[in-house]
Amino acid sequence: MVRKKLLLLFVPLCILATTCFAQAMAGTLHDVKARGRLIAGVRTNLPPFGFVDKKGVNKGYDVDIAQSLAKELLGREDSVAFVPITSAKGIDFLNAKKIDILLGGMLIPQSHLERVVYSVPYFTSGHLILAPDKSTIAKYQDLTGKRVATILESTGNRAIEELVPQAKRIVFKHRSEALEALKNRRVDAFVDDAVVIIHFQRRNPKLKIAGFQPFAPVSNGVGLRKGDEEWIGFVNATLTKLKETGRYEKLSEKWFAEAMELLLGFEKQTKAR
Repeated sequence: MVRKKLLLLFVPLCILATTCFAQAMAGTLHDVKARGRLIAGVRTNLPPFGFVDKKGVNKGYDVDIAQSLAKELLGREDSVAFVPITSAKGIDFLNAKKIDILLGGMLIPQSHLERVVYSVPYFTSGHLILAPDKSTIAKYQDLTGKRVATILESTGNRAIEELVPQAKRIVFKHRSEALEALKNRRVDAFVDDAVVIIHFQRRNPKLKIAGFQPFAPVSNGVGLRKGDEEWIGFVNATLTKLKETGRYEKLSEKWFAEAMELLLGFEKQTKAR
């Protein structure tokens, strides 16, 4: 009788343990399918990669990438929720499982490799120099001794530190602050990602792109949690599929029409090296 009672107790415990083990083993791919919605961390102040339009809707290249991942997995582009992130908090949100993927300025290589895994690259560009229209700056070597605005923890900041150590870097937390400093002549130049610089120049005709020759190439990747191999495999496979089906090309035409010829040419040069 005692043995029978122990058996009746043991069977539910085994079922519970098996269920808990399966839940522990289930990764992001299972979670997203069960939830029916992908949760993506995106920037809201980095056009054309991520921004919020006048209607309060998330827009941008990274937003479209997230929607493409949602469609591949869930069958609908609108099966995705967007969480605003900053460069400082994005990885914390990812590792706390508040978001499933992290987009928006996740540049490869970067100093976060011990905390996050990067997908295969989904965008490649370089850096450009924004300067006053009468500036004599024509290439990054001309920044020696100049006051150069860069962004905290950005690849542009690191590029100038490494390539032009004699430049007087003035580091800003926000791009809007760096742009205002340049417009008010408190700095001589502003260095950032090529797409960002082109976006700012098109909206500020009194500024020019100095030399129009990108330098210090970088690639964007999707930030993913370490050890989540099934999810990493899915994201990489989907991004590869987007390239093979021509989806990347359409997104480039949509968001980077002003810069696409320059950036695609630069990407070909980089691959040829």
